[in-house]
Amino acid sequence: MHGAGRRLMASGFMSCAALLSMIAVTSAAAAGVQDRGSPPQATQSAPMEAPPGAPVSAPAAQAANWKTYTFPAEGFSASFPTEPSKEKQSVTTDAGVFELRTYLASSEAVALYIGVCDYGETAKGSDPDAVLQGAKDGAVSNVHGHLIDSKKVTLGIYPGVAFEAAAEGAHLYGRIYLVGSTLYQAFVALQSNRPYPDTNRFLDSFQLVPRPTP
Repeated sequence: MHGAGRRLMASGFMSCAALLSMIAVTSAAAAGVQDRGSPPQATQSAPMEAPPGAPVSAPAAQAANWKTYTFPAEGFSASFPTEPSKEKQSVTTDAGVFELRTYLASSEAVALYIGVCDYGETAKGSDPDAVLQGAKDGAVSNVHGHLIDSKKVTLGIYPGVAFEAAAEGAHLYGRIYLVGSTLYQAFVALQSNRPYPDTNRFLDSFQLVPRPTP
């Protein structure tokens, strides 16, 4: 892990939101530069009976007022316990520079994140499995974490990958979907000793909505 990553981990969980953003940028970059010929090797893969989730013990502080937020321009809706903050970041890959739009809600106990990155014409001809595996591997390797579980999933007709990973002092749950040329990332990050019972509630809430016609 780079020095900045170590400092983020060491400074407490409030920095986990920043760490999660760093993971997502790496994930989007890894997805955008995958070799179109063959998918990368997964660090570990195992079948799961159900989508990954956290244990049921609640954190000390937890928001109760969940609400569904819809973003038609981005083509998705999701439930958050508080209104997510919105930011834009540039992601540099071998295929060019892309814009990553992020939606983040965080508290002392957890960070909930959705990222949207459109690859446009660059994604044409790419192997969806390679893109998804690259995004997952990029997220895990960026924090020198290890993969606990992983499986292929779908969102309607669109392919995705669900995974659980651990790094020093942190736990990460993720689902990544490729919808045409758009990569959607839904991540939950929490301290290893602060399980979050609403992990699946957040991840399950992610849904596609029609984008307005230009």
